[in-house]
Amino acid sequence: MSNRRLSPNFCRIAFLAVFVCLCSCEANLFGPDLKEIAGGYRLKRGGDANQFALTIPNESGGLIIDEIGWRKPFIVARGSGSEYWDVINTARAQHIRVSELQRRSDPVYESIHIEPAELAWRDLDRRNRLW
Repeated sequence: MSNRRLSPNFCRIAFLAVFVCLCSCEANLFGPDLKEIAGGYRLKRGGDANQFALTIPNESGGLIIDEIGWRKPFIVARGSGSEYWDVINTARAQHIRVSELQRRSDPVYESIHIEPAELAWRDLDRRNRLW
């Protein structure tokens, strides 16, 4: 095999290898830090590494949250500094607000594990939604 033929093939293979590595790594080099929960609802990491927003489908901004939990088909999140919980039924695209007392007295909402947004971020996979 001649050196002239080897060089273009080597360049193609090297380019392909670099491209595959970039596409498969954990770093999101081509956009903001977003992880989908379900139904287009996503958790977005803000400029401050400890700030997270729950975004709705087809929107870039969202509700800055402190705590979040989910169990199909519900997402339950508390906005930063809020005394109310936002409950989203992803199967019906319904959104309601409930108090802490209402959340704890409803067996469905109460059974959803709630955690700080930062821990929830770690639990989510960048490439796969939950449901």
